[in-house]
Order: sequence, then C-alpha cells, then structure tokens
Amino acid sequence: MAVHMNTPRSWTAADVELLQQVASRCWESIERARIERERAALLDAARSANRAKDQFLAMLGHELRNPLAPIATALQLMKLHGDSTFDRERTVIERQVDHLTRLVDDLLDVSRITRGKVELKRELVEIAEIVGRAVEMVSPLLEQRAHELTLDVQRSGMRVDGDPARLTQVVTNLLTNACKYTASGGRIYVGAAVDGDEIVLRVQDNGIGMSAEVLPQVFDLFVQGRQAIDRARGGLGLGLSIARTLVEGHGGTVVAHSEGTDRGSELVVRLPRARDVPSHPVVSPKPAPTTRSDAANGLQILVVDDNKDAAEMLAAALRLHGCSVVVAHDGPEALRVAPDHTFDAALLDIGLPVMDGYELAGRLREIPGVRGTRLVAVTGYGQDSDRARALAAGFHQHLVKPVELASLNKLIANLLEPPDNRC
Repeated sequence: MAVHMNTPRSWTAADVELLQQVASRCWESIERARIERERAALLDAARSANRAKDQFLAMLGHELRNPLAPIATALQLMKLHGDSTFDRERTVIERQVDHLTRLVDDLLDVSRITRGKVELKRELVEIAEIVGRAVEMVSPLLEQRAHELTLDVQRSGMRVDGDPARLTQVVTNLLTNACKYTASGGRIYVGAAVDGDEIVLRVQDNGIGMSAEVLPQVFDLFVQGRQAIDRARGGLGLGLSIARTLVEGHGGTVVAHSEGTDRGSELVVRLPRARDVPSHPVVSPKPAPTTRSDAANGLQILVVDDNKDAAEMLAAALRLHGCSVVVAHDGPEALRVAPDHTFDAALLDIGLPVMDGYELAGRLREIPGVRGTRLVAVTGYGQDSDRARALAAGFHQHLVKPVELASLNKLIANLLEPPDNRC
C-alpha cells in the first residue's frame, strides 16, 4: 500500500501507525476473502465427492445384487424341492450368500443413515423381543464358533418407542461384533435393565478386547480391531458406526468399554424408556401366506430381466406357485410378446439395456391388453429414492434383489385379491 501527498509532509508516529493499521486491515480482509473462496471450493468438492460416493454405492449394490439374486432364488427352490442329497453344501452356500447380502446392505445403509435418510417406523416394543430377534439372526455364527451365550433380559416391563427392525439391526451388529472378536468357545453376555427413565442394554464378551488407540475410534466408519493378515474375521468396519447412528436416532447413546487387549469388551446402549401411551399407532400387518396356493394356477406373469439366470430362477419360483410365466430379456423383446398375452403382473428389472425399466413400464401401458397389468419393479437398486422413483413411474410394488420367496408369496396373494383390496 502506497500513500502520496501533493506537497512535502513530515509524517508523525500517529500517521505511520494509522497507515499500518489500514494496511493490516486491508490485508486481513483480502486474506479472509481468499480463505472463504478456498473454503467454498473445498465444500463444493466435498459435496461432489459425496454425491459420487452415493452414486458409486448405489451402482455397486446393484451390480452385486444382480448375481446374488439367482443364487439366492436357486437355493430357496432347492429347499422347496426337498432334495436332501446336498443339504450340507447348500447350507454352506446359503450362509455365504446371506453374508454377502448383509455386506451389500451395510454399504448402502451407511450412505443412507449417515445422511439422515432413514425413516424410523416407531411402535411400542419390548427389548426382550428385539434381543430375541437379534439372537435368532446371529445364531448360525454363535453355533459355528461354539460360543456360550448368556441372556439376562426380562420378558416384559422394558418397552421402548422405536423401530423394531432398526433396533434389531443395532443388537445384531453388536452381537456379530462380539462373535467376530471372541475366540471359539468364548463367552458372550447380553443383559438389559431399567435405569430411571432409560433402558440399559449391555453386550459383553471375553474376546480380544480393544486397545487404548482403537477404543476412541471404534464407532467411526471402516474402523476395526486388529486382524490377522488373512482377515478371518471379515467385515467392513461399518456395523458399530451404523449402530451408533441408529441408536442416536432413537434419542439414545452407545458407548464402548474395554480394559485392554485380550481382556474382553462391553458395549452399552441406553434408550429412553417408553411411556404407557404409545406415541405412534401400532398397526398389525396382514400375515403373508407362506405356502403354495392352487388358486394361483392360471395367473399370467411377465418377467423381464437381462440377467438370464436371474430371470429363469424367478420364473421357476413363480411356476412352482402355479403361475404361467413368459420371460423376456430386454425391453424390445417384452414389447413384442406383450400384445399376445393378458398379464396379471409384469416383474421388470430397472437396469435393462436398450431401454430401462421406467421407459418399458410406460411403453407397456400403451398396449391395450396390458393397461390393467400390475407392474412390479424387481431391481438391485434398493434405496428409498429408488423406491419413490419406481412408484412415481407407475409401478405398484418395488422388490429388491435377491427376492425372497416370502415376498413372492405376498405378491401372489396380492394378485389374488379383488382389485379394490389390493395394496
């Protein structure tokens, strides 16, 4: 900064100090503007990276679910056929498919949950019910590793106002974590008690424990305890992070304790105890039929999927229920066969070549004989936004791969109901 005078001047100390202050403040303002520009650029880059991550996770989930779908359906069909020749081998494959499916779900969940995109479907539920469901889900791992499980949870008197599915996911993640880091034959304890206005749930184990370095970061994304080079314990380090976010979404807290390496660990969840009056209505869902009904004979179903294995396995499952099925592997083929049939339902993959499932749905609606057909999206895209987009595009239902036979049973039962009663 330069200062000029038209005539000679003797600069006093006060003049110099004033000019120095002006120069300093100008420099600070320029520097602040530069920092703000850099900060804005970094925020834009972070938002762009976050969007790219979400898109990548959605695509990854889709691509992983596509091959999982025919495998899972084939396993369910083998079980229904009742051939016990390869029971042991089928059980092994089934267990690994379930494991892969959970990994995919965790990857997609972490994106939804950390952005607060999960809607909690609250109702009054006993903690004992939550623990029971979680133990049932983890029981194969408990049996495989011969863990001694001790439960200390009273059957009633410990209700919370929460989402049963998400709370079960929390306890399942805590139990799975305890199983993974406890040696075969180890001990795991699950207890719950009332503490004032809170329900306190504890999951303890006598496993490898947590070091002082890991303990403060145990709920961060992709953080895991020590593992051998073969990564025999597996996992992505997402379970505890997801659990913490879900617990906090219920107004609770979760903390980890450990006295050090090889001295076991304890995870403590605190949830608000529910009042006597539920804050949300409890709706009892209609029980889904679980057995084949001969009434399904004659139902006409169109299946469209570019993955031939997935299409054939889904068609086989539907035929087992007595349905008549026509299979197509892309949009143009579906449009060629559709005018020759009167379909009760069309199960369309979304990620089709040539034209996607959304466009195909619109084109099918233009065919007179298909206008009354119920459209079902069967896809590897399973986020809430995908479901909303499918419903907005005219689909009546949205199924995520791999499709369970229970979901097919519910679909068929829905088709058998009078049109006015269908959901």
